[in-house]
Formats: sequence, C-alpha cells, structure tokens
Amino acid sequence: MKRTSKLRTPRARAVGHALRTAREDAGVGVRELARRLSTSHTWVGRVERAEVILTPELVATIVGALELPRDQREALISQTRDLPAASPWTPSTSLPGQLATLIDYEREAARVTSVATLIPGLLQTRDYAHAMISAGTGSYSSKDLVLTRMGRQEVLRGKNAPEYTAYVDESALMRRVGGPRIMYDQLDHLIEHPHATIRIVPLTMGPQPGLPVGAMGNFGLLEFVDAAPVVYLEHLTTGTYLDRRADTDAYATAVDTLAGVALSPDDSVKTIATYRDQYEGQAE
Repeated sequence: MKRTSKLRTPRARAVGHALRTAREDAGVGVRELARRLSTSHTWVGRVERAEVILTPELVATIVGALELPRDQREALISQTRDLPAASPWTPSTSLPGQLATLIDYEREAARVTSVATLIPGLLQTRDYAHAMISAGTGSYSSKDLVLTRMGRQEVLRGKNAPEYTAYVDESALMRRVGGPRIMYDQLDHLIEHPHATIRIVPLTMGPQPGLPVGAMGNFGLLEFVDAAPVVYLEHLTTGTYLDRRADTDAYATAVDTLAGVALSPDDSVKTIATYRDQYEGQAE
C-alpha cells in the first residue's frame, strides 16, 4: 500500500482515534456504522487506524452517519483539514487521541528507544509514576493518568513486543522522586526488568558530535518495519511528533552517539545498584 503524507502520520492517527471515540460514545458498533455507510466493518477499522487517507469529505460522511451534534461534527472535520500540514506536530492538550496516538505507535513499533533525564514512563513503578504525575500541573485525573501509564507498559510484555532500549541520564538516579523508599523500589525494578535494555549515560560525559552537553532531553524514537520512524518529544502538558525524515535523522544520530558513550548494560546495572543501595539505607 502506497504511503502518502496524510497516511498513518501522527495527525492522521489522532483523527482516526477521535473518530473511534466518537463512534463508541455514540453507542454505534463497527458493524452498524459499516451498515449505515454501505461498506464493510474491516474498512471502518482501517479508517479508525488511519490506514485510509482521511479527507474532510470522508470524515463529514462518517460523522453524519453517526448523527453527531453539529459542533462535534465540525470539530472533527476541522481536524482533518489540518492533515496536509507538515511535521512537526504539537497537538492541543484537549485533542482526543494525543496519548492514544503514542500508545498505538508503541504497539506497532519494531524498536522503541527512550532517551530520558527521568525514569521513562514505560519503566516506572506505580508509586514513582504517581509521584511524578501528582507533581504536574495538568487538569486530568492523576489516578487515570497513572492507570494509563501502567497500561502502556503491557506493550513490553506482549508476544510481539518491540525491542526496547532506554538511555537514562545518571542524574535520574540521583533525583529523589517521592522519597527514598519509592526510589529504592524504582531502581530495584530497573535492575530486575526482564524486557528492557537500560544504559546509563554517565555524568562525566562531555560534548559529543551531534549531542552537545545539555542537549539530551526526553524523547522517544519509534522505528517500524513498514514505515518511516517517528520521534515523540515530551513537554509539560503535551508532546510534539516528528515524522519528517530530516527531523528524525537528527534524533537517530543522537541515539547512535549515546550508544557510544553510555555505560554497557552490565555496568549500568552496577551503577543503578549503587544508588539503590544508598536509598535502602536512607529508607530505614
């Protein structure tokens, strides 16, 4: 299947998820919507996965068949008009499907690489995640966000789990999130994690080609078998998706640079254990 700038991009994925959410909220099943549109239920599924080019005309037909309120119909059609815009894309915090887009990408990726100055979400314990999320300024329920984050982690345990590597800055091991006991449990979780390769980026790392000091932020590089890579940049209340090759190549280069300077997996475990043992003494 030929891929275009509108097909399976982060923007298109978010619109597809918004359509699925609208259908479910309207109490309309996939087969019923297919009947109303005189099409197949498999085609409806492809639309909601953004495997079909989404146009304002197509979305208008779907929302009409769902009999949505006028304001909701216009909002969904308006989102579709923005699809031709080039990346990067930073969705509104109120846009349905922002987080679902990331979850879908993680499920379909062959390889996921996290680069983080804190413990990445896919590796967080429940208590660490709660401490992190509760300290935020977002308007969403911290309980719901913690549950979502814990649910995301199932992707690493599945039959078709992606190859997952996390480059974690050493400062993340030093920064107390929730206190010594929570940090002890979190670092012990990293040591025992069976589905991730964790590599610590030491504080002694100096400037590197393509990765100057201070440039290492929080981002995820998602690579696929049948599609171009996507980069997800984390912000305070939202995130930015990059899918233009000129943009994602820079992050792929940064990952290659980190691979050359980060501690080996075995040495990383030893470093994590050193910090964990320090927290154990403080928690008593």
